[in-house]
Amino acid sequence: MVKFLGHWELGYHAPVTEQFYWAYPLRDFGHADWNMIPVSGVKNKEQGVNLTEWDDYESFFKEFPDLKRVFVEPRTLNMPPTTWLHEYTHPEDCVYITGSAHYNPVMVHYREGIDDIITVKTDGDAGVLWADQVTCIVMYDRQCKQWQ
Repeated sequence: MVKFLGHWELGYHAPVTEQFYWAYPLRDFGHADWNMIPVSGVKNKEQGVNLTEWDDYESFFKEFPDLKRVFVEPRTLNMPPTTWLHEYTHPEDCVYITGSAHYNPVMVHYREGIDDIITVKTDGDAGVLWADQVTCIVMYDRQCKQWQ
């Protein structure tokens, strides 16, 4: 079971438009289960992708306590060590968790020795990819590694 948990970019985007950045790639990569925080009330218009909104991370984690957490965040000075995506072996079952421009869920929800943190290597390593963009890269990397 693979799930995706994102955080709406409230302030930079509005969920009514941001939903398309998530739903289309998720559908194309064959992932029908999509989760977002916080509850916005937006209605997903993309068939084949089921959007569930959660009040907070704790609500999601309570529902799926045994699902391995894979945080997808840029490297920062205050973060635990991360693994470069190109060196990462994807677990069979997990939830990929992305934050937003204003919120890094690693800082509150990471469990040392249990969870993974992966980072997409770029030329600048400035952490400027949007969460929906980095999710596309993670889905592609997972797919490519499954083909090998």
